[in-house]
Amino acid sequence: MRNHKVAIQGSVSSFHDIAAKKFFGESISVLECGSFKEVCSRLSRNEVDYGIIAIENKIAGSILLNYQLVDQFDLKIIGETYLPISLDLLVKPGTVPEQIKEIVSHPMALGQCQNFLNEWEGVKVTEYKDTASSAQLLVERGGKDMAVIAGPAVAKEFGLETLATNIGDSPFNFTRFYLLSKESSVVENPTKASITLTLQQKIGALSDVLVLIKIAGLNMTKIQSVPIPNDPHRYAFYLDLEFASSEAFEQTFEVIANKAERAKILGVYKGEELPIALPETILT
Repeated sequence: MRNHKVAIQGSVSSFHDIAAKKFFGESISVLECGSFKEVCSRLSRNEVDYGIIAIENKIAGSILLNYQLVDQFDLKIIGETYLPISLDLLVKPGTVPEQIKEIVSHPMALGQCQNFLNEWEGVKVTEYKDTASSAQLLVERGGKDMAVIAGPAVAKEFGLETLATNIGDSPFNFTRFYLLSKESSVVENPTKASITLTLQQKIGALSDVLVLIKIAGLNMTKIQSVPIPNDPHRYAFYLDLEFASSEAFEQTFEVIANKAERAKILGVYKGEELPIALPETILT
């Protein structure tokens, strides 16, 4: 069986790397990208087979740009995966808390640890590319005055010491990822779809769509409004819909599309259940 080449945002041992291997298997070849846009661009140019991008975190919320990127690059969502997130404060061996003057990590990771960071008065907080790259920065250029926030896999990969564990604002923390392809794939017995809509500027336009979804017996698990660039008064809506019958979804989408100014199916795929606990295989 051919090993897939998957574009990820970040480096090996980052949460994107772990999520990609959770979905596709350990034997994949990973292409490290510096941004979500690069992931989508490389996939659109056929430089990789698949891409993976985080779309929302239980604590920090949605990543609005990534909704736009999937649409902009005309990519297809072929699956989703939820990754339980455990974040630690990592340092070079022998570092003590009093030495730390700066804490570095990806913006989303920092956003998930606000309660912890508030306790470090006078310590500089710096955003960086991703959690694994933050660790690499510490190893290559940092000293004992720097710490990073990252997962246990990063500590193991870079030989760092854990100064504090599970520092996220909530013990029940997870990130949801979209698995992307340039082409649609035929999914046997799909249970979920992601769509985007731009509606007419009239009273009740959105509620009319929601009524159609309810009548069809579809379960809307997510709705996200995202500003439309260059149009300050307009928003696009991104919806995730669960269904027992793909035929019911297709028929409902056709009706919705006739009412919308723009309607597009971003992907039809098998939904994944939310994680109930933080499994040891992810945390260690």
